[in-house]
Amino acid sequence: MKKKLLSIIIATLICTSMAACGKSTKPTTDNQNKSQQTETQKETAKDTHMKFDEMGLEYDIPETWAEKKGVGPACIAPGKPGVAYIIGEIPYEYLSDEFYDKIVEMSKTAKTEEEQKKLFEEYQSKAKDFCTIMVLDKNTDNVDDKKRKEEVFAKYTHKDKVAKKDNFECYILYNDKYDESGLTDKEKKEFKEVYAAIKDLKKSIKLFKPVDPMEKVSNYKKLNFKTKTLDGKNIDNSVFNDNKLTMVNIWATFCGPCKAEMPDIQELYKEVKQENINVLGIVSDTFNDEENQELAKKIIKSKDVEFTNIIPDESLMNGLLKDIPGVPTTVFVDNKGNIIGEPIVGGNNKEFYKNEIQNRLKTLK
Repeated sequence: MKKKLLSIIIATLICTSMAACGKSTKPTTDNQNKSQQTETQKETAKDTHMKFDEMGLEYDIPETWAEKKGVGPACIAPGKPGVAYIIGEIPYEYLSDEFYDKIVEMSKTAKTEEEQKKLFEEYQSKAKDFCTIMVLDKNTDNVDDKKRKEEVFAKYTHKDKVAKKDNFECYILYNDKYDESGLTDKEKKEFKEVYAAIKDLKKSIKLFKPVDPMEKVSNYKKLNFKTKTLDGKNIDNSVFNDNKLTMVNIWATFCGPCKAEMPDIQELYKEVKQENINVLGIVSDTFNDEENQELAKKIIKSKDVEFTNIIPDESLMNGLLKDIPGVPTTVFVDNKGNIIGEPIVGGNNKEFYKNEIQNRLKTLK
């Protein structure tokens, strides 16, 4: 269900206003090898138990959905319990398998912003949002979140509360009828089958106490890796030895905010390298994924990025990258590979990062 090439266009045009993106349009499943986050639809069809620790949410994907390439979450938006009223919002959408294959092929040649815009418009003509899973923290009084909740609820006829745990509630939102314009008769039939499976989804949803992902992240004290750069050069954590401090920016090819902050990070890199400070990128969704590696190269070229970007190895995938709450996430590392201070989640500008570098340098003295 992971929309590899398509996700770049969707994330760029939809999610650029978000501070950060979820790690993937498909979370790691319970029984899945945690180093594998780039599997095909067929490989994931048999393993469909979804679990979101930060939302305290788990459920089983209906078999009808798992069999189709184009049925999946459009964008996963978690919020922090105790801060956000909406701690989980997962809109599901439908694309026919035939159109999914077509638009993925089209996305390979859509290089300019105008071409991507046209591709996105074609995608919009076929993509049908048909239900949303929403988890609420009833103890939190966040006015903006509550306004958004009402706006989302207003789009749906059914707002079924399907689970409750302490102060958390989960709702499935869906309608009786949907706009089928632009769909063929075959696609309309397929869409109805997908819609009918909402009843199976409702039965499987469970809530548990959310896990603060930052608590997990704070357990990591050091970065160790032995891998390759996107250019194919060998690299390991000894790269930190020659610099007082290294800013490590973890990003993904599907993440709009990651790409939006790249020009600022590149400017920062040029300014601080003379002070014996380095910048290193980790492209979190390129492990064992040549397709995403090529996409990452194109993104870097389009953003005129000069600092080194690496492909994560298993130690990174099974360590820090497994537990970060989203991308971009930035950590600061000293010349021994020790992580200095708390990670920063979300996109920021050059001045923000420049200030953070100065603050981390103070702790080294």
